Amino acid sequence: MTLARIRTVAALLLAVALAGCAASKSPLGPASEAVGEPRLAGTWASEGSGGDWEYLHILPSDDGKQLQIVAVNQGDKSWAVLDGYVTAVGERRFLNLRLATADAGLMAEVEKSGRKDSHPYSFAAYAFDGDDVLRIGYPVEALHQAVKDGRLAGETSGDYDVFIADSSAKIAAVLGALDDAALFKDPKHYKRIKSPP
Repeated sequence: MTLARIRTVAALLLAVALAGCAASKSPLGPASEAVGEPRLAGTWASEGSGGDWEYLHILPSDDGKQLQIVAVNQGDKSWAVLDGYVTAVGERRFLNLRLATADAGLMAEVEKSGRKDSHPYSFAAYAFDGDDVLRIGYPVEALHQAVKDGRLAGETSGDYDVFIADSSAKIAAVLGALDDAALFKDPKHYKRIKSPP
């Protein structure tokens, strides 16, 4: 699998991959403690290339605490739909994501891992640069290292694939202790192109 494809699959599990894939049995926090984040709503266009989704359409639920994210690449006609919600860890915000569905090619890649059902969650850190630029980080390397060091239960495969089997509290503690350089290493940037009415 090429690095770009790995990043696409990770973006599909959207949250956990820079140079590999990370998936977890547990979310970063429970859905009952989800934080409303109205600034995420709208349509976002990638400002980068190489493994980025071209467009993210982020749709909030009526209460604003649950999200549906439709990620689209027009060029190769790939797409994915993710269900998610925001968890606050200190001052930082993270997306908890679960793959709902995707085009046949991407679903086949995810199914090949054999972990879609046992490790359904992935995470992404995010921050806003102004009101119209969204920065997304996938702290896969840090999570991989935390499993290798025994700070998180789980297993690693290859250079950066990691499957986390620890509690939400322990995952939050590891991610909450990371600095911005680790959280946003090789970040993806998206520019808002449409706000909700």
